[in-house]
Amino acid sequence: MHQHPASPATAKPRGRLPLALAWQALLLLAPGLLIFAPPVNGTMLLVPLYPASAATVEDAALAAGGTPGAVGPLPRSRFVEGDRARLLPAALRRGMILVSVSPRICGEFQMETQQ
Repeated sequence: MHQHPASPATAKPRGRLPLALAWQALLLLAPGLLIFAPPVNGTMLLVPLYPASAATVEDAALAAGGTPGAVGPLPRSRFVEGDRARLLPAALRRGMILVSVSPRICGEFQMETQQ
């Protein structure tokens, strides 16, 4: 029995529906996630994603030219003052993320002075 190949008009696009749904979900969530995008320069929250990276939160900030500040509201997190362009790659390499969170939202905040 000879089968004819399906014509392009009748062929089902495979994998396009889930991809389209993923893009739509991303477009709906993106504006809400931008709230947490770290500022270009200023105060950010450095959050370790797993316990092993928590030990290096302060080291990651210092290595990237940042100034560690007060302890953050999330477990093992810390406020950091610095440049996103330097802090973000250092944080990601060590299993951490940078989040924009106003310290006033999380409670009283004062930067520790470096001497």
